[in-house]
Amino acid sequence: MMCGAPRVSPLPPLERLSRGSLAPIRGGGWAFRAFGSCRVAAGVSDRRTEPAALLARLVPEGPWVEAEQVHGGSVAVIERAQTGIVPGCDALLTRLPGVALLVRTADCLPILFADPRRDVVGIAHAGWRGLLAGLPGRVVSAFRHAYGSRPDELRVAIGPAIRSCCYEVGADVAARFGRFAQGSGARWRCDLIGAAVAELRTCGIRPERLLDSGACTACEGGRWFSLRRDGPATGRLVSYIMLGRATGVTGDPSTRAPAVAGGPRSPRAERGTRREAGFRRRHVTRRS
Repeated sequence: MMCGAPRVSPLPPLERLSRGSLAPIRGGGWAFRAFGSCRVAAGVSDRRTEPAALLARLVPEGPWVEAEQVHGGSVAVIERAQTGIVPGCDALLTRLPGVALLVRTADCLPILFADPRRDVVGIAHAGWRGLLAGLPGRVVSAFRHAYGSRPDELRVAIGPAIRSCCYEVGADVAARFGRFAQGSGARWRCDLIGAAVAELRTCGIRPERLLDSGACTACEGGRWFSLRRDGPATGRLVSYIMLGRATGVTGDPSTRAPAVAGGPRSPRAERGTRREAGFRRRHVTRRS
């Protein structure tokens, strides 16, 4: 784990977390109904949303920033506002108002973070490799190191993702997830949401501040994209989080629209530099 908080025991069952936290948005897409601050706008597209129009509604003037998503454990802190893709990372943090942070998924977990007290937001793309790399804990550590956030004050939401009812893995992957995998022989089912929640709880996130969309991307074919169900050609859901300006954006689902799958993408910046697409970036991987 990438955090110094004591282990929390026992882990509360997932059914006791706040579920059904997504509300439909006029024109398509879904927003998290409560994120601890009226300034935080957060949500996810569905497969029926129209890309360019909804992205334009979300950030009509401000920039959006997207993680490259390399299935690792790196976190980038965004300190300069400019549209583009940040190479080599799977999670983003910022305190800049009006800057939308985006990840694209089609079974992996979109995990959204907010510190309402310090006006900081973050987002992560976590597949099974990212979970084994401790990405949720790394994001919590990044909040602590970069902004002085307290884990017990963070709000966290898990968007639509593949769940244990549909996520079959081989014995080699199952062995690495321990109690979050069940089965025998060559057929195992893995609970990625349970593994993510366990790590977040270990890092000090309070259970009443964990929101779970309750949505399975593989089960609900009419609403979400799923790589496991539809194959590599399927689309991608876009999850977003943004800190609104003090007199502008709010998190009210009736007024906010999400970014959507297939929205415009900027050219990738050259890898390996400390400044990509105008961002001043640092990866936060320190252990606390």
